[in-house]
Amino acid sequence: MRGNYPDGVKYAMQYGNAAGETIVRYDNFPDHPDVSRHHKHRADGTVEAIEFEGLRALYERFKTEVIQHGHDW
Repeated sequence: MRGNYPDGVKYAMQYGNAAGETIVRYDNFPDHPDVSRHHKHRADGTVEAIEFEGLRALYERFKTEVIQHGHDW
């Protein structure tokens, strides 16, 4: 698995609505050649590169954003 995921971890964290629309998603699947492996999907459909500082830090960032969108974690 390390060959496809150089950091040794494969992840995806998604927050969406009941209609199945993505509000925010973080993943490291190499499906966007114009951004880094670690990236964020936004509700408007854009994808942006992020700095990956470890899974714990990314989880905390994701949790904070979900709370900012009004979800009672």
